[in-house]
Amino acid sequence: MDPALLKQQVAFKARAAQSLEMIQNNTASTSHTTYDAEASRKRKRKVYSDPQLVAKSLADFNSKNAMTASASNAANFGTMAKIVDYMKKRHLSSQQWSLSLKELLEELQIYDIGKKSEAWLQESLPMNPRLSVDENGKFIFKPPYKVKGKNSLLALLKKYHIEGKGGILLSDLNECIPSAEKHIEALGNVVIDVQTVINKRKDHVYFYNDVDTDYEVDEKFRSLWRNASVDHLDEKKIEEYLQKHGIDVMKDLAPTKLFYVAPKRKVGRRRVNQKVHNEHLTNILEDY
Repeated sequence: MDPALLKQQVAFKARAAQSLEMIQNNTASTSHTTYDAEASRKRKRKVYSDPQLVAKSLADFNSKNAMTASASNAANFGTMAKIVDYMKKRHLSSQQWSLSLKELLEELQIYDIGKKSEAWLQESLPMNPRLSVDENGKFIFKPPYKVKGKNSLLALLKKYHIEGKGGILLSDLNECIPSAEKHIEALGNVVIDVQTVINKRKDHVYFYNDVDTDYEVDEKFRSLWRNASVDHLDEKKIEEYLQKHGIDVMKDLAPTKLFYVAPKRKVGRRRVNQKVHNEHLTNILEDY
């Protein structure tokens, strides 16, 4: 065989073997990886089990739930207030038949209420002091007093006077009958009107004026009453004494006058004449 061909054959085999070795090395380097499944799992577990992240996520979740719950409660109480106010208007306009919750929502045109809110209303409305439930499970307005006119109002005032229950508020009467003040005016001198403040709102309290107790007191007794000295007692002690004996004190509701007091001027502190030190060095000391 030609020696030149033999040399070419040997060189070809050497190059083939070299290329095969390079391919194997490349395959081994590409198949090798630094990925560790266990380490990655631990790393992921560490990220999700971080206490700060967990606490933050729980706080966000709780705050969102609290905001949602508070908004839902506010909406439910707002719907209840609308229902009670509507039932009061129906009562004052002589529409005193009962209505179910479904009928109330239809008359108020409330259609976007959820099942949870409807169940809450069905459970909470019977506990409202201004509503009562009949045998059919329907709601009707419950006024504070059973007053329908002038005669029933006078009978109620007499009953409260005899039983010592005190007076009746105008705000409560306005929930029982329309134009309650006109009925009070029609009774005339039979009623005593006292102004008061309830929950920071001006109101009136009405008492029965008993004619049997309207008698003249002797002038001597009046003078003894007026001359009784209470200088050693202040108003607080007098009020405590009366309350101890079952008498409530009627407080003065007139607005108090505010007196302006000029602020005191600050008096300047006088400097005390102190002896100056180092007088014998006045010729030596110099200012720089």
